[in-house]
Amino acid sequence: MNILLVEDNPTQSKLTSTILQRRGFEVDSAETLEQALKKLARPTFDAILLDLSLPDSDGINTFNKVHAITDIPVVVLSAQDDRELALQAVRQGAQDYLIKGMLSTDSLIRCLQYSVERNRVENELRRGQERLRIIMDNSYDAFLSMNSDWEITGWNVQAQQTFGWTEKEAIGHSLNLIFPTHLKKQSLRSIEQQFLNNSTRNARTTRELLAIHKDGHDFPVEIGFFRIDDEPKPSYCAFMRDITKRIEYQEELEHLVQERTKSLTQKNEELRQFAKIASHDLQEPLKAVQGFVQLLEETANGNFDKDQKEFLGFIQDGTMRMQQLIKSVLIHSQIGNNSSENYITDCNLVVEEVMADLAVSIKDTNTQFEVDWLPSINVEHSQMLQLFENLASNSIKYRSAKAPLIHFSAEESGDMWLFSVRDNGIGIDPEYKEKIFDMFSRLHGKTKYPGTGMGLAICKRIVTSHGGNIWVESKSGEGCIFLFTLPAVIAKTNVGAEK
Repeated sequence: MNILLVEDNPTQSKLTSTILQRRGFEVDSAETLEQALKKLARPTFDAILLDLSLPDSDGINTFNKVHAITDIPVVVLSAQDDRELALQAVRQGAQDYLIKGMLSTDSLIRCLQYSVERNRVENELRRGQERLRIIMDNSYDAFLSMNSDWEITGWNVQAQQTFGWTEKEAIGHSLNLIFPTHLKKQSLRSIEQQFLNNSTRNARTTRELLAIHKDGHDFPVEIGFFRIDDEPKPSYCAFMRDITKRIEYQEELEHLVQERTKSLTQKNEELRQFAKIASHDLQEPLKAVQGFVQLLEETANGNFDKDQKEFLGFIQDGTMRMQQLIKSVLIHSQIGNNSSENYITDCNLVVEEVMADLAVSIKDTNTQFEVDWLPSINVEHSQMLQLFENLASNSIKYRSAKAPLIHFSAEESGDMWLFSVRDNGIGIDPEYKEKIFDMFSRLHGKTKYPGTGMGLAICKRIVTSHGGNIWVESKSGEGCIFLFTLPAVIAKTNVGAEK
């Protein structure tokens, strides 16, 4: 440890230097204040042992001149047993005030060691506070600290920008300073109550409140409060952010969503009405075509040649397929996004109904079913029947040389059920796994595999209208696994009952 000894008495200087050197200290001496200040220009000392009575300075002025140019700890070693002078020196920054001839060597050594360590801790604390202040002043949030009585003790630059009051104006005032007059008691009481109800050490709470600017306008803020459980009383700090723009954006976004929802609802209704009217208007000429074909057959009394019979068959087949297509489009358009929470459908019963409806096809193709236990879900019965029936008939239609085997299963996945319908049919090339769910999509000619190309599109519409997803996993020649998710039953007392 390196000590600068400032002492004008040569005998006293020599004695003190010898004592310190014997204890391992390095000592440099100065007899005047001018010499001391020159030596302090080289900051190599750990502490200063200073006599206040020097030839070129005297009293507290000596200490002040030294203390003004350095943060090295200063211990006063004076011949003056003056209580007022001692108090004045300590108040202005001296680490200690020692009186010559009245202290032991050990006391002097301990005092110097303690002074150096205390000064180090104080400097670290000061640097930490300075760093914290820099961080707080450069924060995007307003920062406030409060004592146990909710009086403001800290106020950063952003707080001044947010609320209008300067740090000097805010310090010492109640936190109520930032709340509108009609909400002062209510706001502070709600914050206090939140902490009273939370016994967690260093508790925190976040809330949105209405604040007021110095100029009188109020605005919403988001506030994060923290309780610091110091002894004997806690203190508090808070980060606050003006959320006016965020709320305006949310309100604007909500308005846009409402407008868009209204527009989409209106368009969907118009589309449903159009599909209903169009299907009726399209059915009429088809019925007329069928009627005239029938009249033609009756009036001809079977006098058609081979080509004419074939042409009539094409007309009848075309009109029938057109009717099926119109019916499928109408079904697709009528599947809406309305909530189905009022419906509880037992999927086990639905599969039994599907097998009954497809009994003829099942018998003709020797189709086998494997059905695991299936759940009850919040989807209308008729839609589930249509979904399962379309998938099952699809598996029968696109069967391989082997007899069809169709496996139904489901497993729980959060608040949804993941269903799978597996078959051993001809499969699908992976490049078409998205296309097959499009309207009117066909991967095969209508002669070999008849149909409208709407079945899987209807399945997709049913699933997605209930917030689910549907996809297929398959390879050509290896069968298909159709997977889809649907919502589980939500808090129903008669789970499994049909409605």
